[in-house]
Amino acid sequence: MVDVPASTALRYHLGVRQGGTHRVICGLCPSGVDVLDVGCASGYLGLKLSERGCRVWGVDLDSRALQSVPCGSYEEVRELDLNAAEQLPFGPRQFEVVIAADVLEHLADPEQALRMLVNALTPDGTLIVSLPNVANFSIRLPLLFGRFNYTETGILDRTHWHLYTFRSALQLLEDAGLHIIKIHAGSDRFGRFLNSSPAVLRLLGGLFAYNIVCVGRRA
Repeated sequence: MVDVPASTALRYHLGVRQGGTHRVICGLCPSGVDVLDVGCASGYLGLKLSERGCRVWGVDLDSRALQSVPCGSYEEVRELDLNAAEQLPFGPRQFEVVIAADVLEHLADPEQALRMLVNALTPDGTLIVSLPNVANFSIRLPLLFGRFNYTETGILDRTHWHLYTFRSALQLLEDAGLHIIKIHAGSDRFGRFLNSSPAVLRLLGGLFAYNIVCVGRRA
């Protein structure tokens, strides 16, 4: 397991810009449903969903971050190492929505973790996944000059085990037993434009999307 250099309570925060990844994810989650927030960190995403009437459960590896979860925003939060877990810590409970926002790229075997999350869905439930897009122009341009440097946060976060493009992200979800029903881009600067039509997303998403956001159901 890659060591996380600082608590996720300090490293990650809610993105508020329209078209940004967190706004896109919240928009894809219906109000008033039972949600599992995987990699919930300090609970910034679950707090927004609970304000919309959702009942939210959360898991995260970082026990320090879980101590910062706002009181009353989650039904229950549990510490969980997805690299070692064979099942979720909530017994037979199933969820109408499972969210894995910028989580899978940190895992040694993301497909195995995804299969566990698929099993936690209700029969008509949806799984919302976001993954960083390594084909973004901010990575491509330095690569032309031989620069591919890992950073503390972002697409080349040094704690990332895996890198994804739109094509490989979709393949990961399909291999884990999901049927993709929606594809979006997350980007503070370009998200609204990229999601304005399927044609725009298809032509320019790979270049300008910061995150790949997919919604899937059991295949």
